[in-house]
Formats: sequence, structure tokens, C-alpha cells
Amino acid sequence: MEVFAISIVGGKREREAFEILEKNARGVTEVVKKFEELIIVYFSERNPEEAEKLGREISKLETAADKGRRDFMRMLNEGAFLPAFRGDLAWLAERLDAIADTAEDAMRTILLRKQLSAALTKAEGRDKKVKEWRQRFVEMARVTTQAVETLQGSIEALTTNIEVALEKANNVDILEHEIDMIEQGLLNDLYEFEKLFDPMSVVQLTDVIQRFGNISDRAEDMSDSITILAFTLTA
Repeated sequence: MEVFAISIVGGKREREAFEILEKNARGVTEVVKKFEELIIVYFSERNPEEAEKLGREISKLETAADKGRRDFMRMLNEGAFLPAFRGDLAWLAERLDAIADTAEDAMRTILLRKQLSAALTKAEGRDKKVKEWRQRFVEMARVTTQAVETLQGSIEALTTNIEVALEKANNVDILEHEIDMIEQGLLNDLYEFEKLFDPMSVVQLTDVIQRFGNISDRAEDMSDSITILAFTLTA
């Protein structure tokens, strides 16, 4: 049985280009891992000062990931890969970059809300259930990292076995659904806790949760792009 992979339709230039894309995927994973650290520090350890430091590290990692995307696009513009594949590969690189962008955006949303940490502490003083609730942000971050790591594996499998890449892409979709359930639970409980927070904090927490969920949405977008690319290769 023939095994389909990007390496089958590419040469030296294509291998070099894909090495850049794989390196960029690892860079995006590092952005999301660092974001998970920030969530742990902010929502579990309640250390906004350390979260600020992690925020700066996230921005540096995102800048590096963005450079990787530009390098890959340059290789495409210089003729890497057959024209039939370039559009899908360019879209793949853009979707990958969107994950890092979205994680950075979620980070900024959290850190710009200077009074949010104090509001969480005050709410927990009024109802201890808030402690368990904020710990679920950590769970959401853990699964989000898992989804992006799985996506990285899918990208890497494109050069060895398309079927494996598709299986991993499907697993990303499954994890994204799990994250959606956590996100919805956080929102539902927030509205139950609404009386414990001032109105502005409720609005800000809603925004934080939704932007947090957007990271896995972008990962799902990319898993869809991998599926499209796989169909192109095997058609």
C-alpha cells in the first residue's frame, strides 16, 4: 500500500521549506505552552507580577514565530513546491501563525485588566466555590496545549505519512470540542457567580474566557487546512 507524504512530491528546496514550517510549528507550540504557564501563575497561583513577565516572553516567542511564517512564505514565493500546492501551504502557514497571534491576544486581554486579580480574590472571599472555578482555567490551558502539540505532530507527519497527519488532525478536533465544553462551563458558572463580581469584572472575565477559547478554534481551523492539503495530495 502506497504511503502518501509531502516529501514524495518535493525536492531539496521543498524539504528546506518544510523544515522551516516544522520549526515554526514548534515555535507556536512554545507560545501556547508559555501561555499555559501564564494561566497557572495568574489563575492558580494568583501572581499577576509573574504573569506580566510571562506576557513579555510570550510576545518575544510570537515575534519569532511570525518570522518563521515570513521565511516559509518567502520560500513559496521563490518557487518551492508545485503551484497546485502553494496556495494550500500558504494558507496552512497563515492558520499556524493565527494560533500564536490569538494566544498573544488572549494574554494581553488578561494582563490589561489590572483589577481582575483583585476582583477574583474578593469574589473567592465571598464564596469558596470561586477557587474551584478559577482552577478550571488551568485545565482549559492544559487541554489547549495538548491540542496544539497534537497539531504540531500532524504537521510533522505530513512529510512521512498523510494518514497519520489526518488522524492527528482529527484528534485536534476532538480536543477542541473538549475545550468548548470547558469554556461553556466557565461561562455558565460565571453567570451564576455574577453577584460576587462587579459588573465590569463580569464583562472582562467573559471576554477573557472567549478569547482563551479562540486559541483552540484557530487550532481547529488549521487541522481543517491539513485535511484539505491531504485531499489535494492524494487526489
